[in-house]
Amino acid sequence: MAKPIVSMINVEKWYGANHVIKNCNLNIMEGEFLTLLGPSGCGKTTTLRMISGFELPTSGVIRVEGESVEKKEPYERDVNTVFQNYALFPNMNVFDNVAYGLKVKKVPKDEIAERVNKMLKLVQLDGFGKRRINQMSGGQKQRVAIARALINRPKVLLLDEPLGALDLKLRKQMQIELKRLQRKLGITFVYVTHDQEEALTMSDRIAVINEGVIDQIDVPQKIYNHPATRFVAGFIGESNILDAVVVGRNDTGIQVGTEVGNALGVSDDETIETGDAVSIAVRPEDTLFSQERQPGFSIRGVVKDHVFVGNLVKMMVTLNDGTEFKINRFSEDEMIEPGQVIYLYWEKEKGKVLKTRNLVNTDSHRDIKGGDEDEEEGYAAEA
Repeated sequence: MAKPIVSMINVEKWYGANHVIKNCNLNIMEGEFLTLLGPSGCGKTTTLRMISGFELPTSGVIRVEGESVEKKEPYERDVNTVFQNYALFPNMNVFDNVAYGLKVKKVPKDEIAERVNKMLKLVQLDGFGKRRINQMSGGQKQRVAIARALINRPKVLLLDEPLGALDLKLRKQMQIELKRLQRKLGITFVYVTHDQEEALTMSDRIAVINEGVIDQIDVPQKIYNHPATRFVAGFIGESNILDAVVVGRNDTGIQVGTEVGNALGVSDDETIETGDAVSIAVRPEDTLFSQERQPGFSIRGVVKDHVFVGNLVKMMVTLNDGTEFKINRFSEDEMIEPGQVIYLYWEKEKGKVLKTRNLVNTDSHRDIKGGDEDEEEGYAAEA
């Protein structure tokens, strides 16, 4: 059974009056590919930099292989970092860039040559040792940076948006290569990105960060199909989300009332009760429609437009209060003409009922659920 290789315990980070990381409790398991995912400014890079030692926590404990490291310098930690801008030495060739860390450690020359050549072969740059850095493409530079980080055999490799400067096609190619490399080496990768598709493609687990708090941490399939909060539902993929109030709950599901009608859904949260202010989220691909009202549903809308996006067509529907709903289908023949009135519904299991604010801070084994009571009370009063 895998054990934690990095642990963050009650970690807080303040920049003056700015509370960036809020009571972070996180276990990163040995040999896993964990992604820290969230929008710009959410605290994901700060979290990574605290693990690496480039930032110090205001309070709390950070452990690597069970040893507290929050007061250690970056070079004293058994972790290496790959940055978005590569941070390569332009005056050195590829071989010397990769060998730099070994030379600093005064590793024998024969061993340096053997290890560098093996590493260049591993990142598919065999024969590029004498190439100048300014003669390399973006993808090749990224491989050099990864080889340089891995040559020291760190227990944990930290990657801060390393593919952000690449074009879309090359980025997708490098996603596959990075995941292949991580599986082959068995090294723990901690990866920072704001790209949800990238996170879903590469990760064993994803930690979704919202305003300095981990809203949810789980495998990609659970994150996508069972979002824990409204934020996760809206940030991971596309979701149609409505503000609602619970009007009934039984063994078969939850009925909610919204400003545009009633709907059905389910929730993993057993604390949700009748009268609670909630959100209900449904994916565009799970949204069904009919020209007749369906049992349990009374959401009425008018078809506004069809949008062709390559492998599917989006039908845009305007609800009575002006909210825009999206419906995804693979053929335009399945769509209703603009201007027509339709009723929206979905399989009950596809409608996720979420508390309006349910911040989740987790370690690898359990969810620690808490919230901002003032925010919840304020929302309920508005509802």
